[in-house]
Amino acid sequence: MAFTNTAGTPARGVKLSISVPTGWTSSVSGATGTSKTFADPVAPGATVSATFKITSGPLDFNGDLLGNASWTANGRTQSEKMAQKVRNVSPVKINEFRVNAGSPTNSTDSFIELYNAGSGSVDISNWTLTHHPTQLPIFSSVKIPLGTKLPAKGFYLLGLSTSGLAVPARAGDALIHLRSAAGMSAGDAIEIDTGSNVETRKIASIGTAAGNSTTLWQPLPEGPVTTIAVGSTNVPVTSAAGFEVGQKIGIGHGATYPTIAKAIEKYEVVTVTAVGKQGTQAWLTAPAKAGDTNIKVSSLANISAGDKIRLDIDSVGHGIETVTVTRVGTQSVRNAFNGALKDTELGTGLDLSAPLKFNHSSNIPFSNRGTGISFKPATAFAHSSNEPVLPLGAGITLDKPLVKDHALDAVVRDAAVTTAGYQGTPAPNQWFGGPALSPSAGNMVLRNAAGLVVDSLNYGGLVDPWAAEGYQAASGAGESGCRAPTPGAGRGGFGGGFGGPGAPAASMPHRSAGRFPDGADTDSNCTDFLLQTAATLSAASAAGANNIKVASVADFAAGQTLIIDAGANRETAVIAAVGTAGATTVSAATNAGVTVIPVAGAAGFTAGQTITIDSGANHETAVVASTTGGGRGGRGGGPGLGGPGGATITITAPLTLAHAVGAQVSGSGITLTGALTKAHDSGAQVAASVPTPGAPNQYYRSGRGR
Repeated sequence: MAFTNTAGTPARGVKLSISVPTGWTSSVSGATGTSKTFADPVAPGATVSATFKITSGPLDFNGDLLGNASWTANGRTQSEKMAQKVRNVSPVKINEFRVNAGSPTNSTDSFIELYNAGSGSVDISNWTLTHHPTQLPIFSSVKIPLGTKLPAKGFYLLGLSTSGLAVPARAGDALIHLRSAAGMSAGDAIEIDTGSNVETRKIASIGTAAGNSTTLWQPLPEGPVTTIAVGSTNVPVTSAAGFEVGQKIGIGHGATYPTIAKAIEKYEVVTVTAVGKQGTQAWLTAPAKAGDTNIKVSSLANISAGDKIRLDIDSVGHGIETVTVTRVGTQSVRNAFNGALKDTELGTGLDLSAPLKFNHSSNIPFSNRGTGISFKPATAFAHSSNEPVLPLGAGITLDKPLVKDHALDAVVRDAAVTTAGYQGTPAPNQWFGGPALSPSAGNMVLRNAAGLVVDSLNYGGLVDPWAAEGYQAASGAGESGCRAPTPGAGRGGFGGGFGGPGAPAASMPHRSAGRFPDGADTDSNCTDFLLQTAATLSAASAAGANNIKVASVADFAAGQTLIIDAGANRETAVIAAVGTAGATTVSAATNAGVTVIPVAGAAGFTAGQTITIDSGANHETAVVASTTGGGRGGRGGGPGLGGPGGATITITAPLTLAHAVGAQVSGSGITLTGALTKAHDSGAQVAASVPTPGAPNQYYRSGRGR
C-alpha cells in the first residue's frame, strides 16, 4: 500500500492500514502491528509504502479490502480511503475457450472449459456461467445441474449447441424463434432444452432465424439516455434493417447497472405493425439565426417532410428547440468541422414550418428520431436508449406444440447439423444455447450457487470492468486495460494475414485462449491467458518438401512439433530451424540491375531480411531494404509499378538476373527435420498446438516451453 503526498506542504504522521472483512486478518509484514506510521514527514511529491499480510477467513466472500491513510498537514488531520475488490472462493477457473475451429462454414464451433485448480473435489451444483458479447446485455445464464462434482485437476466442458431460443418459448407454442437455423431441415428431430426440461420435436417447416440486433436509438443532444415510457407502441432504432411487419421482435432488458442479481430483466416480445425510418444524428454546416426558416445540414439521411427534429444543446443564450420539416432539399458536401463551407457547398438544406427562436452555431448537433418501429401490444416496461432490439425472424414450426416453458437461450440441438455449434471431441459435459461467443470481445462470469463470483474475465476489451478478474491497468483516456486475448481474430490475426496470393479465405483461425499452465491465476489476465502459436502458409507446399513459407515466424522455435493443415490433409512435423517470414510472387517481369521488385504482396517482409528469388538456374538471394504497398495501407509504388496497391520490395543491391512474372519471392521460412507427406495449399494453418477441450492446455511461452 502506497501513499503519495500530492500537496505543496509536508505530510506528518502518515499512518497506513487495511480494513478487512469479518474473519480476515491484516498485519504489517515483518511486524506485529496492523498499521504502520512513518515518523519522518513525507515531502511534497514523495511516496512511502508498507506491505501487509492478509489472511482470508473460512467463508466464501466477494467484497472489498479498504486501504486507509491518515496524516496531518498545516495543523489539520486528513484522511483518504481506497477499495480493492477481493474474492475468497473455490479454486475453479474459466480455463479455456474457443470461438471457432477455423472452418469457414461454421463460425460457432465454440466451447468454454472450467478447471478445478484445487486439491479437492468441488460441488459445482447450481453454479451459473453468464457470458455476453461486447455492447450487449446479459441475457443468458448457463446453470450446472444438481449433483455435479468437479474433481481436483478435473475439467468441465460446455459446448455451444447448434442453436438456441432467441426468445422464451411457452407451453402450447408450436412456433419457436431461434438464434440460428444453419443446417436445419424440415423433418429433423430436435431437442429443446436440457435435463428434466428437455422436449423432443420434429421440424415441420423452416422459416428464418433471428436477425442482427440493433439498439434503441440514442441521439447525442439528448444524452445520456432517452426513456421509452410504459405503454409505448413505437420505439426509435439505430437501424431499421431486418424488421418485417407481422414478425416478432424482442425489446430491451431494462437493467440497472451493474446487473448482478438477475440474468434477464424486463425483456418483452411484441409484433411489428409498421417499419419506419431509423434515427439520424447530424450537424449544422452553417450558422442559423433566430427568424430563419431554413437550416444547412451535414446529412439528410432518413429525414422526411413532417418530421420533428431536435436542434442544439442546452446552453446560455441559445437553448434547445424542436422544429418541423416542411421540405427536404440537398445536404452540404461535407461537415464544417475542418472549416467553413463555401455558399456553393452548402446545399439547399431543410425548410422549416416556423422561424427559429434562437441563434445556432455551425457544427451544433441536431437529431431526428425517425419514425422507428411500431408494434403491438404496448410495452409493459420502460426501456432506455442503447438497449437491444432484436428482429426474431419467422422461426421454425414444430410438429406439435410444446408442453413446457423454455427460457431465452435454452438449448435447441439438431444432431444432424454439422455446420453450427460445437462439433469437436470429446462430447461436452453440458450444452448451452447461447448467445454465440463474439469473435471480437466479450465477458464471462462464473458464480457459485450462492451467487458469489468465482471467476470472471473480459476478452478483447473491457466489456464489463466491474466484474473483471484482477488487474485491469490504469484508467483514463487511451487505456485499454488488461484482458484475455481474443481467440477469434480474423484475417491478419497471425501477424501476416491469411495466406499469400490466391490463398483461400479463412474466417477465423483454429485457436483458443486459455490459462497456462491450467488454472494459472496471477490476477492479471494479460499474463495468465495465451493463444496457440500459429501462422498460415504464405505459399503452397508440395509433398516431399522440408521447408515451408509462413506469414509469421513469431514464437516458433526449433524442436517444436507443428500441426500443418486440417481435416484429412492434417500432418505433423518437427521444426529444425526457424528463418524469416513471407512469400509472394513477382507481379511484373523484372530485368537484371534493378533494385525495386514489383510483387503481388509485401506482407510479412521486413527491412534487413534475406530473401530468395526464383528457382533453378534463375535462383538468387537479396537483402530487403524496404517494402511498400500491397493492399494493406502501403504507400504504393507509382504508376504501373507493383502488384495490388503498388506492392514492391526494394533490395540493397541490384539483381544479377532477370525474373519472369510469377517467380517466387520468399523468406527462408521454417525448415523441418523431415519431408512433408502431403501437399498443402497457401493459407493452410500452421500451429504449434491446437485447442484441447476437456484436456490439459497446450500453449507456448518463451523461456517456459509447453
